[in-house]
Amino acid sequence: MSGQLLTIHEQIFELLPQKAMYWRDAQTLIISDLHLGKASHFRKNGMAIPMDSAMEDLQQLDFLLNTYSPKRLLILGDLFHSEYNQEWELFGALRRKYASIVFQLVRGNHDILKDHHYEKYDIEMHANTLHEHDFIFSHDKVAVKEKQFCITGHIHPGFVLSGKGRQSITLPCFYKKKNTLVMPAFGWLTGLAHMPYDKTAEVFVLTEEAVHRI
Repeated sequence: MSGQLLTIHEQIFELLPQKAMYWRDAQTLIISDLHLGKASHFRKNGMAIPMDSAMEDLQQLDFLLNTYSPKRLLILGDLFHSEYNQEWELFGALRRKYASIVFQLVRGNHDILKDHHYEKYDIEMHANTLHEHDFIFSHDKVAVKEKQFCITGHIHPGFVLSGKGRQSITLPCFYKKKNTLVMPAFGWLTGLAHMPYDKTAEVFVLTEEAVHRI
């Protein structure tokens, strides 16, 4: 597993191939757009989506929490996709396993469950943004002042790599431009939005084993 170190405002972040980021100084694991329950939601509406996707996402999160032993897990929105279903209970089992870790959620547009569902698993809620030091953590991009930096999600960024013979592949990425970093979607069933090539942007594409700076 090979990540990339990124220094922002003298703070060290490790960009991880598992579509997550570890903030070393704050001992915080950061993810965005998990979209738990999406498979069950699709199946309820007649689409043959395998349930394995939810387990894979939770196993990946379990691996990261066990590997980094953070003091906090910070989720930048869309923890759960829609209405309550069985996948919420699977997440609850993971939450109980890591009861000593603080779980925080910056609410996203899909986080529509009643507050008592989040309270049941001791998840600290933040309505729109979380401000720490010179950082603003949000689900969607927000305006920031000159000395601030925004870390956000929502877009599910991907970047197209082209090769010979008109070959191309779209990979999830971290996308940094000016004072904003957009995180990849952690969930498997999320899709990718093509991010534009821009000389002023820094792009870090993800493969299964490594993070590659473009």
